Amino acid sequence: MRHPDQQFFNSFMLVLGMLIGVAVGQVALAASEEPAATQNEPVSTHEAVAAPLTGPQVYNAVCIACHSPPGVGGAPAFGDGEVWAARIAQGIDTLIDHALHGFTGSTGVMPKKGERIDLSDEEVIGAVKYMVEQITQ
Repeated sequence: MRHPDQQFFNSFMLVLGMLIGVAVGQVALAASEEPAATQNEPVSTHEAVAAPLTGPQVYNAVCIACHSPPGVGGAPAFGDGEVWAARIAQGIDTLIDHALHGFTGSTGVMPKKGERIDLSDEEVIGAVKYMVEQITQ
């Protein structure tokens, strides 16, 4: 290379090296400060979980759509002992199974978890027990 070209090349490489050095230094500095900044933050091992709904809450949020009097699509109406009698006679385990897994009968359809698969089994069971308790009390 000619002398002026060599001088330009050397100057260019010096500036490029300085820019790379500054960039690498900033990355290294940021990486070294990050653990110190998060060191004092509390560590959570689990996310907050909403409290499960009670039987009456599930009934009022979901079941009421079909089981409110007079009942929709063959669903036994809430509080109607005459309509619930044959179902209750099958036993609570059968009613719970139908509510959890769905059921198609001669009078209508019970969708799985009332089509609210986000509900836990315990929440659905609580709603079934709540509805049955309104008849058997």
